[in-house]
Amino acid sequence: MQAEPHPSGLTGSNLAGRELADQLSALSLERIVLVALSPESVDLAFDAAQRLGCELDLLLVGRIPAPGHPEKTIGAVLDFEVPQVVIDEDLARASHVPPGYLNTERQRQLSDLERRHVMYLGDNDGPCHDHAGKHVVIVDHGVEASILQLVLQRLGEVGAHSVRVARVASTGEPPDDRAVTQFLKQARRLQKLLH
Repeated sequence: MQAEPHPSGLTGSNLAGRELADQLSALSLERIVLVALSPESVDLAFDAAQRLGCELDLLLVGRIPAPGHPEKTIGAVLDFEVPQVVIDEDLARASHVPPGYLNTERQRQLSDLERRHVMYLGDNDGPCHDHAGKHVVIVDHGVEASILQLVLQRLGEVGAHSVRVARVASTGEPPDDRAVTQFLKQARRLQKLLH
């Protein structure tokens, strides 16, 4: 199923990307980086980044569920340059995590994030996730609040000048993996030309 075209000829993600770009443009910020928190939001973030002439990044997140309760998150693995594993110790204790569970889940998530990172961002394209001194805008359409809080905390620790969250609604069928990869490659090529 494809997104319905807007009367202007724009698809849902194009229209949402334009609206996001307009909102950010009104803030007159310099050195903006749009950070998609899931592959599903890359197309919208790409449209906004093109309009703003700013960087686009994808920060992959792996969640660690509570044993026996997959809907409950007790930790996350964040795909920064050095992957960050964050566990909510109180939730882990309350969830009666068995010995070895956290280490097994950590390793599983790290392995999956590494595979997805190489697929989407490549493995030899220079440093990723350089957010120091930049105005970071997280493009999110549904990441759990607990994970979003961990991301915000980590971005502050790496020296982001400011961090904003742009919550966006789903705009239809998410892009496939190949399209996500192409969006990110095209955004990196554009940034190299501009700087």
